[in-house]
Amino acid sequence: MFDAMAQVESHMAGKVLPAMDRSGVTAMALFARQHRKRSGESDVLTLKRRHPERFVLGTPKRFDQHKDLDKGFVRDTVAELDAGPYRFVGEILFAHADKVHGDQTMTGERYVAPEGKNVHRLMSALEKRTAPVMTHWEVYNWSRDWPSFDALYAAFPGVTFIWPHAGFGTAEQVQTVLASRPNVVVTLSKKERDPDSLKDKNLQADLAPAMVDECGAILAEWRELLEKHPERFLFATDAHKDNRWMNYEKVVERWRSILGQLPDPLAERIARRNAERVYAARSP
Repeated sequence: MFDAMAQVESHMAGKVLPAMDRSGVTAMALFARQHRKRSGESDVLTLKRRHPERFVLGTPKRFDQHKDLDKGFVRDTVAELDAGPYRFVGEILFAHADKVHGDQTMTGERYVAPEGKNVHRLMSALEKRTAPVMTHWEVYNWSRDWPSFDALYAAFPGVTFIWPHAGFGTAEQVQTVLASRPNVVVTLSKKERDPDSLKDKNLQADLAPAMVDECGAILAEWRELLEKHPERFLFATDAHKDNRWMNYEKVVERWRSILGQLPDPLAERIARRNAERVYAARSP
């Protein structure tokens, strides 16, 4: 299996390889969480240096962007891609509601407008470099955000946009995005469970439940969606904090059960082949 999305803070590198090996995960798309006092960048680079065939690296994820990306973010991200070993842009928080266990903001969300001038400068640079970008937006405000993201995807058809967690959206919402824009792929991280971490429960009520029922069976509308777009979905865990890494094996096992309900060719694409294509990498 190829975990298409994971992240670490400082001093977490030692958790990654053991968790992967115990779970049978052979490759991972990994990036650092760049907090001022606990940036995981050195950990990510160490893992890549010691196990180059196991990891595809994304640029560090920052938590200080709002309204538009700042010029320094665009400059640094492009420089990091050009210098290597980064191959994609790590998660940009475009629409991210405050979580129960996380930093709190005055507005209740971190928000970067997809129509921002510097957002477009970055995407133009990525299009020239064929580097995928992980764009995080949660669908608690679909009517505000979908038109803006639709315009962004349309403006940069040469960029591969990776949408984490399917935006915690419904099958209908995900179908709308995938049918409209062929340059968008979706990670399935956290779709094996109901979203329960938003601080604002009114916003959380606008998110969709898990793609499986209480017994772990894939819901009919999601099975139809996976079969309709077999090349657009990526298995991922979004392991990032200690508790998620502690439960890594359980999360992967749950996904093995879910993928086991699908025809082998489709399951293999979601588990590994699609990520290999998107990140232009071959897993061991």
